[in-house]
Amino acid sequence: MTASEPPLAPAPAGQRPGPVSRAEISVLVRTAAADVLGAVPEEIDEQTDLERDFGIDSLELMDIGSRLENTLRVRIPLADLVGARTVSDAVTLLHDRLAGRR
Repeated sequence: MTASEPPLAPAPAGQRPGPVSRAEISVLVRTAAADVLGAVPEEIDEQTDLERDFGIDSLELMDIGSRLENTLRVRIPLADLVGARTVSDAVTLLHDRLAGRR
């Protein structure tokens, strides 16, 4: 995340945030992953495979999912998280879910 890309604040309880762009979701996913993995968001791009590139384990993946659920106010089943091989897959999943397509 750069200084020009502020993170989204968590939505109020029971509410989803307003429309969220794919770029904003990408920043959120990369930032959550970096925080959990002790990396910087610039080390993570949309082609990053967190398992292959960072050796992420299931607890770390669940932590990232929980952070994203809290921020975006959307349910993310564990199977969907595990099925997202790259950051881009996760961003697409979340973008579609927020748009009501999944």
